[in-house]
Amino acid sequence: MAIRNKKSSLLMWSSGHKFASTALFLLILVAGFFVYQRIALEMNEHAFQQARVTIDTIYADIASRVGKPDNFKRTNDCSRPSQEFEQGPLSCSVDTDFIYGVTDEQAANALFKQIQGVISLHKDLIEPIKPLDNSIKDTLVVNSYYHSAEDYYKTSSMDCSVKYTYSTPREIDLSITDSTKKPLEINIVCSDWAKAQYYPLD
Repeated sequence: MAIRNKKSSLLMWSSGHKFASTALFLLILVAGFFVYQRIALEMNEHAFQQARVTIDTIYADIASRVGKPDNFKRTNDCSRPSQEFEQGPLSCSVDTDFIYGVTDEQAANALFKQIQGVISLHKDLIEPIKPLDNSIKDTLVVNSYYHSAEDYYKTSSMDCSVKYTYSTPREIDLSITDSTKKPLEINIVCSDWAKAQYYPLD
């Protein structure tokens, strides 16, 4: 009888030990998941913060080397594409728009090349992922000409682009100070999917 009781006690201890081990393993797994989620969220937010620092650094260098623009605007926002039955995935972007007045398209191209050159000095922050455009191109779209060029870059963790738009009113948001000149607007933007809404929804 004593032997049976001992075996029964051992089985109960073994069963209890396995349950406790399983419970501890599940607790560690759940805690690890939440820690991973928190770290991933912080890294994602940091990537947007670093992209903003990158754009601000490049803009400041352009303003210093090329000249202060007539106007500029900084924007941080998030958006969701509209879907029929649910909210689309969240993405966020940080960007800076600025504008210069130029005499003609030749002057716009010269300024475009200058700005490209300044950006190329910051390869520690941003690298091109495609060959850079050689000039502002004229494209006919629905009976209207669009004059633009666009370069594509990447930071350590995010895709970016720099778009140059010359004398295309429907595509230009900022204004120049000299109405006798034509506008060249530059948009530097970095964007990515976001794990949280870091900025106001657009």
